[in-house]
Amino acid sequence: MSSAFESFVTVHQYQLSSIPEELWQPLFIKLGEDYLDAGTFVELHHGDPMKGYSLHTKADKTLKKHSEIFLVDHAWTTSPDTAKEELRLNPSLIDRLENLMNIEPVNAPVDSDDEDDDEVKPADELIQLVASQANVSEKEAREALTAENNEVVNAIMRLTVDPEAKAEADRLEDQVMGQILASGKPQEKEDKENQEKLKRREEREKAWIDQRVEQIYQRMWSYLQTYTYSILQQDGQPISQTAWYITDEVGSALCHSSDPNVVCLPFIFSRGASGMIPYSVIFPIKDIGAGEILTCDLVPKSIQRESDRLAYLFAFEDRVLLDDELQSKRDELIKPFQAELEKLKKKDKDNTKTYKNVVIYTDVPSVQQFLKLSNVKFADDPAKANIIWTSHEVQNWDTLQPQQMINQLPNEQCITSKQNLAALIQNTFGFPAWYLPTYNIMTQLSEFVGDFLSREKDSKTNIWITKPWNMSHGFGLDITRNLAEIVRQYDNPMPKIAQHYLTSPCLYNGKKFDLRYFVLVRHTKPHLAACVYNMFLTRLANKKYDLENLDDHESHLTIKNHSNYQMTQLDCKSFIHNIEKQHNIKWDSVQKDIHAVIKNVLIAATNASEPLGVLPGKEGDSNKLSAFGIYGVDIMLTDNFKPIIIEVNFSPDCTEACQYDSEFVNNIFSVVDNRFGQTEKALNAFTAL
Repeated sequence: MSSAFESFVTVHQYQLSSIPEELWQPLFIKLGEDYLDAGTFVELHHGDPMKGYSLHTKADKTLKKHSEIFLVDHAWTTSPDTAKEELRLNPSLIDRLENLMNIEPVNAPVDSDDEDDDEVKPADELIQLVASQANVSEKEAREALTAENNEVVNAIMRLTVDPEAKAEADRLEDQVMGQILASGKPQEKEDKENQEKLKRREEREKAWIDQRVEQIYQRMWSYLQTYTYSILQQDGQPISQTAWYITDEVGSALCHSSDPNVVCLPFIFSRGASGMIPYSVIFPIKDIGAGEILTCDLVPKSIQRESDRLAYLFAFEDRVLLDDELQSKRDELIKPFQAELEKLKKKDKDNTKTYKNVVIYTDVPSVQQFLKLSNVKFADDPAKANIIWTSHEVQNWDTLQPQQMINQLPNEQCITSKQNLAALIQNTFGFPAWYLPTYNIMTQLSEFVGDFLSREKDSKTNIWITKPWNMSHGFGLDITRNLAEIVRQYDNPMPKIAQHYLTSPCLYNGKKFDLRYFVLVRHTKPHLAACVYNMFLTRLANKKYDLENLDDHESHLTIKNHSNYQMTQLDCKSFIHNIEKQHNIKWDSVQKDIHAVIKNVLIAATNASEPLGVLPGKEGDSNKLSAFGIYGVDIMLTDNFKPIIIEVNFSPDCTEACQYDSEFVNNIFSVVDNRFGQTEKALNAFTAL
C-alpha cells in the first residue's frame, strides 16, 4: 500500500511538475495542516517602495533558493460576469478587498433622516423683511420664520394677528387636532413619513455600496489570476472552465519584476471525498536578503513579443516594481501604433483587397474548424477545389486537375509506412544512431533473429517492440523479451516490424515522453523545400518508467489509444522550461539535432527512386503535380539527449496542435499557397530544414 505522500504525488503530479521536487514533502505537510506560515518570514510594507502594499522579508530573515514553500489563501474566487453582484451581497468582502487593493474608502452616508428634516436657518434677508413688515425685532422675526418653516407670509401673520383672535384660532386648532388625533390619521402620516425616510436611507446606502463595488471592479483586474479546470457534462464529455481568483493579502502584495525572485502558482489540493481546496504557493527561485522586496513575473509565458509583454504590464501599473520606468515606455507602444495607423490610412484601396476566394475541399474536421483565412471557400466536391486536404490515400492521381494542389506526395508511403521507412533508412544510412534497429518480420526474419541472439548476453536491454506496418494510436503494439513471441508474429495476419526498444530514454519527472513535430514538405523538385513547425506536442506516459513490467502500457506508451486511460500532454514551452531545469541542458542544441535527423529522412526520401523513395521511376505525370505533404514526426530522446526517429505519420491529426496554436492550420495553408497573402507572416511559425 502506498504512503499518503506517494498518493499525494500521484494525484497532484501534473501540478507538482512546476514545483522543485525538494519542496514536495514540505508542501504536502503544510497542505495537510492548512499551515499558512508566510508571516514567519515575510511582512507587508505600505507605501515603500510601492504606492500600496508590497511584500518583504523580515529584517532578521533571509530566504535561500528553493528553501521554503508557502501556502497562500484565495481571498475571492469569482467570474467577471458575477463579480459585482457577489460583492453587493458580501459587505465584509468589500471591506477586505478595499484594504487589499489599497482603495481609498468612500465615506458612509450619515445615518440620519432625510436632509429635508434638518433644520434650515432663515436667511438674513428673510429675517430683515419679516422684521420690517411685522414691525418686530430681528430675533422675533427669526423665531417666527423658524416656526413657520421659513414661510414669509405665515411668519408675518403669526406676528401681526390680534392676540384675542390668535387665542381663538389656537383654541379652534387644538379642537381640530383633537378630532384628527381621535381619527388615527396622524399615526398613518407618521408611519408613511418613517417609511419614506427608511426608503431614502436605503437608497443612500445602496448608492454608497454601488460606488464601492465599482471601485473594486475597476481595480480587481490588477489582482485577478486564473487557472483552468475541466468538468464533465451530462453527455460525459469534458468542458474547460476558467476560475478567476484573487490571492490573500500576502499573495496580492507581490510586485511584478522581469527578473523575479519568487514564483507564485495556483495549486488545487485534492482531499479525496472531502473535495478540492484552491491555494496558491510561493517559493523563492533566488536567494533573497533580509528586508528585500519579493517579486514575481505577472506576464503569462505565452506572451513572447517584447512589445506585447510591455503592453500587458499596463494592467498592473501599480504592481510593477519600476513603475516610473513603465510609464516612460508608453511612447514605445504609442509611437509604433501611430506610425502604423498613418501607413494604413495612406494605403491605396486596391492594395487592401484580398485575393479571390481559394476553394478548399477537405474531409479533415480540424481543417474545417480552424481554417479561418479571409478568402477561403469550402467545397463539397474535390473536383471544384483549388486545394485538396484529405485524410485518405489518393488512389487515382490521374483525376487531379493541373491547377489543383493536394496534401500528399506520390509514394510518400516510403516514409509513412513503418516497414518502408526502415528499408529507406537502412538502404541510405545503414544503422544510424538516430534510428533504432528495425526489421520487417515478413522479409527480414533471419536478420532480426541474428540481431536478437547477438544481444542475448545483455538480457536487460534485449527488449523489442513489435508494431503493425500501418496502424497508429498504439494499436497492436507489444513489448517483449520473448524471441518466440516475436518470431511467431510472422504468422500474424497483421504484418509487423520488430524494433529494438529504447531502454534508456530521457525521462520527464521519471516518465517516458515523445515529441510530435509537424513537418511541411512544400515540394521535392527541383530541390527539397521543407520546414518544421516551431510548436510541437509533448506526450507523457501516465506512470513512472519501469523496465520490470513491460506489460504496463501506462508506463511505456506515450500515445493515445482507445483503452480506458488518457495520455498526458504538455505545451512545448512548459516542457522546454522544465526539461532544461530537470536535466541542466540547453534545449536549442537538442532542437538542432532533432531538426537534423528529420532532414536526414527527407533527404533520403527525395534522393531515392520509387518504391524506395519519392522520385518517379521514370518521367511521367507526377512531375506536373502540385503537391505538398504535412507529416507528424515522432521523436524520442536518449538519456544523453540524442534524438531518435520513431515514426513518420501521414496526414496527422491537427486537432491538438490547433488547441495549442489556433493559427496552426492557417499558417500551413498560407505557406503552401501565396494567394492567401500571409506567406511572410506564416513563415515565422516555421524553421526551414
